[in-house]
Amino acid sequence: MRKIDFEKELNKEQHKVVTAGQGPHLILAGAGSGKTRTLVYRVAWLIDQGVSPDKILLLTFTNKAANEMKERVRNILALQPDQKLPVWGGTFHSINNRLLRIYGHYLGVQKNFTILDAEDSKSLLKDIAKSFLSVLPQGRRPSVNILRETISFAINSNVVLAKSLERKFPEWLPLLEIFEKIAAEYKKRKQASNNLDFDDLLLYGKILSEHPEAGKMLSKKWEYILVDEYQDTNTLQAQFVYNLAKEHENILVVGDDAQSIYSFRAADIKNILDFPKVFTKTKTYKLETNYRSTPEIIALANIVIADNVNQFEKNLESINPQFIKPELVAHHSSVDEAHWITDRIEGMLADGVEPTEIVVLFRAAHNSQNLEMELNKRGIVYQMRGGLKFFERAHIKDIIAWLRIVANHKDEVSWSRILKLYPGIGPATVQKIYREIAGLEDLKNFDKLELRISRAALEGWQQTSKTIAKIIPEIKAGPADLIRILLEDYKDHLTRQYADYRQRQDDLEQFAIFASRYHDLTEFLNEVSLQENFQVQTDANTEQEKLGVILSTIHQAKGLEWTGVFVMNLTDKSLPHPLAVSEAEQEEERRLFYVAITRAKRHLYLSYPLSEFKYNGYQSLKPSQFLSVLDSKFLNFNHLAKSATYQDEDIGYSLDDSTGDFWDEDKPQTRRSTKSGSFLPDVEDW
Repeated sequence: MRKIDFEKELNKEQHKVVTAGQGPHLILAGAGSGKTRTLVYRVAWLIDQGVSPDKILLLTFTNKAANEMKERVRNILALQPDQKLPVWGGTFHSINNRLLRIYGHYLGVQKNFTILDAEDSKSLLKDIAKSFLSVLPQGRRPSVNILRETISFAINSNVVLAKSLERKFPEWLPLLEIFEKIAAEYKKRKQASNNLDFDDLLLYGKILSEHPEAGKMLSKKWEYILVDEYQDTNTLQAQFVYNLAKEHENILVVGDDAQSIYSFRAADIKNILDFPKVFTKTKTYKLETNYRSTPEIIALANIVIADNVNQFEKNLESINPQFIKPELVAHHSSVDEAHWITDRIEGMLADGVEPTEIVVLFRAAHNSQNLEMELNKRGIVYQMRGGLKFFERAHIKDIIAWLRIVANHKDEVSWSRILKLYPGIGPATVQKIYREIAGLEDLKNFDKLELRISRAALEGWQQTSKTIAKIIPEIKAGPADLIRILLEDYKDHLTRQYADYRQRQDDLEQFAIFASRYHDLTEFLNEVSLQENFQVQTDANTEQEKLGVILSTIHQAKGLEWTGVFVMNLTDKSLPHPLAVSEAEQEEERRLFYVAITRAKRHLYLSYPLSEFKYNGYQSLKPSQFLSVLDSKFLNFNHLAKSATYQDEDIGYSLDDSTGDFWDEDKPQTRRSTKSGSFLPDVEDW
């Protein structure tokens, strides 16, 4: 093991953390400040000080991170391949799995228990739910995904099922009693078969740490506990850590409250904010030296996050040389925004920037549609993070199948897709129904069909018929009108079937908006087919796709970095999310914006459209309220006006090329100059 010069190999902030003595320590690690380096050197320093490696526990959120950290510790210590490093390192789930194999008998958990993965869990829940939901009409039964997410959120948030259902799916509250019975039976069946699911690993781990005998052994098992990404812990994880460390208090947690963005997964920012209250002897350290981004990007990030009240104040400083300012770009429409971003991407690629060093970030997946179409048209390969590409998504394909049936009622592939959506209709019944439909002259005669199918299948066909009956009077309508008619019934399917049905509804609303540009259904379906063809070509070369430009939700981008970052659709309808109304929710949305900004190393573009095409023409959009605090000294503003002064009665804004002023036409007093001060109207002035 080599002699390490910790002072030389670390900056001053990191060195203070790494060589901190005993007791509780809270490390507030700003974006790009080298927190992983600090953690691994802390482990190395403890070992260098004579602490036995097996007395150190390192908790992370991915096994990959834990393994990489342990490998880095080996490299720092210059251990030989045959030298063991028995540090306990892993995710909360993997560590609890190991502990329950050893100490689970204290809770009645047999050590040979099997772990249910996500699919196993859904399969068991589906089997249980059949008997409880059979009393309800086929079209009014929650899906297994909704059941599973409700139960999971309740466990991880440590709340009763009613609170979880109210938070996640309030529209299903009338079925609370059935949800509770299913959850109870699910727990009973798991116990009877010696199964634990992923949530159980956390729950039983926490209970084990509280057990009079087992808890006492665990509190002495490790002398030092280190936790990464502490701002992402949920109630069970924070309680587990507290129980392990409360006796010796040798706990060091690293995190950034400014990057706490996962409350929808039950992460609780209070865990990091209240850490000094839980461990009253806590010493707090700040890592504020940023190695990732330019000073201009960091200055902007500091301004954005400063408006949050519930936070630890930090002031990041970049060590990188001065560079160009980030750019804020206003576009006349969402289509213009997609064109401009694609132009810039082409320019960056021409300048030699690697495609995988370019990312476009957005608040919600449906924001990407216009951009995906433009990238496809120009032959720019891209990869989607955090979800499928727009025209790959099942709900989009379902509506397209319906539209193809309207255009060609003998489309067998589309009928097969649609009919299988309905309960009771299997492949054999699909063929029976299709043979009858194919014999019709047109769809208007569908009510003359005489089908000999089972009672269960008949119920599904009746739901199909209900939708067809709505379509027939509007069969010559434009594609957008047809989509809106289809959504009336399809939304019920989404609500029943998918836990993320709200996001899927947003996708379909965006799809309808796209369709409103077309008056002819055939022309529209031809355009859709071209998009699908682009997708097939991309799928044929998955290795090429992996090397493409990246499109990602902001949530999926946390922890990553790119040379060039575009943050698009920064409007009041997107960021903050319209459903984020409380102060806590607004602050999390601001943290989300902060995370997006701090992904950029050199080039940062903030972008928003001032209008979007709706069914009845262009409608105005307002810039995100988070942009109103920005000052022109931190960035360049490009408003892309079409003429010296651009005005649009529907949009209701003005942009003056000669002065750079931006104002609401109805309120001339809101005119602000981009030359100095805030260049956006105050939010309350709109």
